[in-house]
Amino acid sequence: MSFNHFLNLRFVNYLHEVHYTVFSAPELFWATQTCRSEVLAYTERLLRQDKVTNFNTLKNYLISLRDTDAWKIGAFKFFHTYNKTHPNSISGLSLKNDSLSMERFIDDLHIKPNLSDYYEECGHDPHLALKYSVSKIICDEKRLNWMNTFCNKFSPILDIAADNGIVLSNLIIQLDIIDCAYCMGIINGRQKDELLNICGNRIIRMYSSWGEYLASSLLCGLYDICLSSAEIRYLPREAQNLLDSYYLCCNNRLNDVLTIPGWHDEDLSVLKQALQPLVNHELLDRRWEESNSIESDYISKLTNGFNIFEQKLLPFIEKKNLSLFFRESSRFNEFIPIAGGRDFKLYFKTLHLPLVADECPLLLTKFGLFTNLGFWSFDTFPNPKFTRWSGSLTVDAGMPINKDYGHVTIPFYIKEIDCNINISLPYHYTCNSNFIKKNPPQQAEFLTDEIADLKEFFTSFPDMINRA
Repeated sequence: MSFNHFLNLRFVNYLHEVHYTVFSAPELFWATQTCRSEVLAYTERLLRQDKVTNFNTLKNYLISLRDTDAWKIGAFKFFHTYNKTHPNSISGLSLKNDSLSMERFIDDLHIKPNLSDYYEECGHDPHLALKYSVSKIICDEKRLNWMNTFCNKFSPILDIAADNGIVLSNLIIQLDIIDCAYCMGIINGRQKDELLNICGNRIIRMYSSWGEYLASSLLCGLYDICLSSAEIRYLPREAQNLLDSYYLCCNNRLNDVLTIPGWHDEDLSVLKQALQPLVNHELLDRRWEESNSIESDYISKLTNGFNIFEQKLLPFIEKKNLSLFFRESSRFNEFIPIAGGRDFKLYFKTLHLPLVADECPLLLTKFGLFTNLGFWSFDTFPNPKFTRWSGSLTVDAGMPINKDYGHVTIPFYIKEIDCNINISLPYHYTCNSNFIKKNPPQQAEFLTDEIADLKEFFTSFPDMINRA
């Protein structure tokens, strides 16, 4: 049930579109969730192809992925440093004429000690890896000219995160693979956390703050976009949008809302200043400052609803050991506050949620949206029905029923909001167990304790919200 904070590092996957307002807590939570069906399907084929079937094979697979990209670490390090000491001379380099001087130059480069464990695990010497990466680029005249222009154009960003090369995107993908492997049942929750801690700790040893991490992430994105561009002097729109997005992101207090172990220094202002020459910062600053006050108010209410969910409901579910009921019900991350991005725009603009004074959305499920005033049920058409809550709820548990692939569900009827909510039982209550052989009264008696906790979960909503 607990959320691994290293998953916050996946937030950079969300910075592909320009955001003119502060990120809400639900948006930030949504930004760390990447287990969409197409991602799961792709990862499943990938792992099956490479015969990854358990914790040990997955751990070795992740090491092999890091090994394939280890040489990329120094790609920016050498060219950025060389460009600063030999301005506009990168394009004239050649292995034939400059190999010895380049080797001596690389040998004298200082490699940060926080990268040593990365190279040690992959079996590489950092200076040899750097020489290898440089030689590959120098052999390609077009790419060499491109790197010369790249280092000139993005020098302010390279000053912040030059040491870490273009390997960051590979490290972020590994976090996605671990989470997908958990969703596919290849690893359990404990093993998932162990691997996330290994990969996450490696990242935060390479990057010391959100500012340095975002600078490296931005460089990776620009490198991939611009490498296929015919002329880097005139950035593709995709690259410009990326720069705008990262610039606006620097207005957010990421250290407070996306906690990363060991990151405390707030240096986003340094990155923002470095990005100013690359964006129309006057326009972006004006758009940010003039963001619609009503929209900001909605975001504040959404964030408040998320905080209630995270600070009140999650600890309650964990304390009562109810997570299996909701995880089996669909996916637990569908049982979350109303999400950001496309989801936020859909419900905000299509359904016109009347977020009035003293009302905040609480959580979104497949069945509807709870708020502190009542329950929304979403029909096929955007015609939501709203029922105001009373001071308490009456919850009646029906008899267990069989559903779908043999899973057993309990329908909970809540009188005050006139709705049924079906909760799936944990995996050990499947039709394959002796449980199904019992008659309904015996089943109900057998489930007394579990039903009592679930009843308490629903009936405690009004009091939880009033005390929040």
